Amino acid sequence: MLDKKTKQIIQDIYTLGGTELSLIIDAVKLRRNQLHTTDAQSLRPGDRVSFTGRYSRIETGVVEKVKIKYVLIKTDRGQRWNVPGSHLSLITDKETA
Repeated sequence: MLDKKTKQIIQDIYTLGGTELSLIIDAVKLRRNQLHTTDAQSLRPGDRVSFTGRYSRIETGVVEKVKIKYVLIKTDRGQRWNVPGSHLSLITDKETA
């Protein structure tokens, strides 16, 4: 469910012109990049993570390398995925037990 503030922002977007809308899109892209970077940098090689892969399949694996915005993951199925940091969830030891 969306909160009141988010609903208002969405309603306001429908009133914007082309130039204003482009500015909003640029701001959203910048914020998304910031989140990817922050989340990626919070991980370390060896961390166990999960993410949603193709066809909504939940993939789990180990962090091999942390890049600027992306993280190289070796999945439990032996594949390597390059995943944005904000798409990853850290798996704690309690979750695997």
